[in-house]
Amino acid sequence: MSIKLGKYSFTGPFESIDKIKDRSGVYAVVYKVDNEYFLSDVRESLKLRTRIENHYTKDSWTKNDEGQLTIYAHYTPLLNQKGRIRIEQELRELFHPDFNMEKKIGIPQDAYYDE
Repeated sequence: MSIKLGKYSFTGPFESIDKIKDRSGVYAVVYKVDNEYFLSDVRESLKLRTRIENHYTKDSWTKNDEGQLTIYAHYTPLLNQKGRIRIEQELRELFHPDFNMEKKIGIPQDAYYDE
């Protein structure tokens, strides 16, 4: 299953960081609570797996027991950092991610599809 956030297709879900390629891109931390999905965090990096492994909010992702944590990746081999930041900002404006899950803005059901 993959997910479309805004106009971008993300691969996943990755339940293990080890399966994420250490390439440039944008990642999305998504919680599934019952049958609803919520964007908890979105970030860009030149090396996705390294960034996720060392990210300062990672502990708060795993401490949140509201639902099932999954991570999705949108690889961007042709974009520089400025392009990746643009994608991150677009998604932040669209979904208002909140890793504390205090305000839950759901991801539309039609955003999910099988590949």
